Amino acid sequence: MQLKPYQVFIGCPFAREVRAPFDRLKREIEAETPLSLVLADTVGISSSDYLLDHITELIRDSACCIFDATGGNPNVSLEVGIAHTVPVDFILTMKTRKPRKPAVELVKSGKELRPIINDLQGKNRIEYKTYDSLKSQLESRYFSRLPFFKRWRAFKADNKNMAEFATGLFNDLRSSGRSTTARLTASVEGSGFSATDVLNALQAHKLISVRRGRNGGIFYPVK
Repeated sequence: MQLKPYQVFIGCPFAREVRAPFDRLKREIEAETPLSLVLADTVGISSSDYLLDHITELIRDSACCIFDATGGNPNVSLEVGIAHTVPVDFILTMKTRKPRKPAVELVKSGKELRPIINDLQGKNRIEYKTYDSLKSQLESRYFSRLPFFKRWRAFKADNKNMAEFATGLFNDLRSSGRSTTARLTASVEGSGFSATDVLNALQAHKLISVRRGRNGGIFYPVK
């Protein structure tokens, strides 16, 4: 498989209080940018070996990874190890808001949460208490470093009125892998510019690839 410059892998615990912010992050970032955020899921995967291969492939194909170390989750530790081996760039995140249950009660119940994976104490990380803090820090400190995200910002600066139609196009690419000029034409109708205008601007910033012929269409770029 080839690295996808627009893909970001997210490894986080499945506990609702940790997973929910990342589900929201995926929805919002994908609605606002061309990035594709991928969270590892076990639904429909019965073999642990296949799951490991699947996660390894997702990490290997991603431009970067985000690993949430809240609670020192062993699955996240494994995913970080895979990222080290590939290797791929990654950043750690950690929720620092204290749990509602007193620490003494957590200790007695055997459910005390470790603050971060021990071997990763010195790694660069984002600490957050709220969702807004998580999102803003990831955008300013991490996504802003991605070449593909930089291209998107340049496109928006040059073509502010086209951004809405461009994000709709990228939603097609995430869901089906391709889109068509006909679909974009219907989308921009009445906007004052054509599908060709949008495609030319996106191609100028290396955000899409357009292929001709029977199997042609609009695709994400390969680099």
